[in-house]
Amino acid sequence: MRASARVCVVFSLAACAAAPAQNGAGETMSSRTDVGTVTQITPATKASVVVNAVVPAVAQPKKFESPEAMLSALEKAGDTISTFRANVIYDRVDAISENRERRTGQIVLAQKAGQLNSRKLALVFDQLIDASGHATTERQRFVFSGGWLFEFDDQRHQLIARQLVAPGEQLDPLRIGEGPIPIPIGQKKIEVLQRFDVSFTGEPTQPMLKRLDNIQGLALHPKQNAGVDPDLGDICVWYDLATLMPAAVTAMTKGGDQKILLLTQMQVNQALPDSATSVLSTQPPAATPGGVAWRTDVRPYKAAP
Repeated sequence: MRASARVCVVFSLAACAAAPAQNGAGETMSSRTDVGTVTQITPATKASVVVNAVVPAVAQPKKFESPEAMLSALEKAGDTISTFRANVIYDRVDAISENRERRTGQIVLAQKAGQLNSRKLALVFDQLIDASGHATTERQRFVFSGGWLFEFDDQRHQLIARQLVAPGEQLDPLRIGEGPIPIPIGQKKIEVLQRFDVSFTGEPTQPMLKRLDNIQGLALHPKQNAGVDPDLGDICVWYDLATLMPAAVTAMTKGGDQKILLLTQMQVNQALPDSATSVLSTQPPAATPGGVAWRTDVRPYKAAP
């Protein structure tokens, strides 16, 4: 199985349960224009991006004149990133049942600027809206580091460590078309153009995304035999023009399932607080309430037969 498919399957099994959208559930920390048409949501509050960032030193026009120029600027901005932190609102819509799940949490990224092999990424989800519409606190944490995926289940006190690629190989969890959630940061222009047809897209139409401002969007259509997850359809990414970081993403599978992602309260190249640094750890907690010991299940890489 390809590394990208392994990542997506693992993440989908671990983190996805169908649920309808609820008003206000996403308040935490705070060319192909048909992409991402979804069942409507009505957020209780304005879902705008609040930027608190050190802006990469890249000369930027208010709007880019070509997708190629925008990709060049995005690559340069990505090379300057050492830390990134944002709140995440993540919706999934099932094509057949039209059920919707919503998870909220945060993303934390740390790396040596421009060095892919140093990249460490944590996705933390702390709230789930289940199929009955009931919001529950359900913390799950996923850490990608050195070709491994570390899945922490606080409720079961269990850590599963999966090696996703052969020893010595690299895996970028944010690479478009490979990671579990499309958050394209630090992507190389030449690789994007080799794997996708790229064009500008209009303003997002999803109610959760409509009030974003100071953004510009790219539509990416996978090319055949380009190493993209074969189940992936079109992707639209809207970038915040002040930071050139992704503010929102819509992605559709070929079966019609949809992912909608909103990033808020973005912090770029700021020192990570202890609370953010701790979620990047790949070790289970040393102590837990009640003294319950954590179980660790290590699963080394196995090549596909």
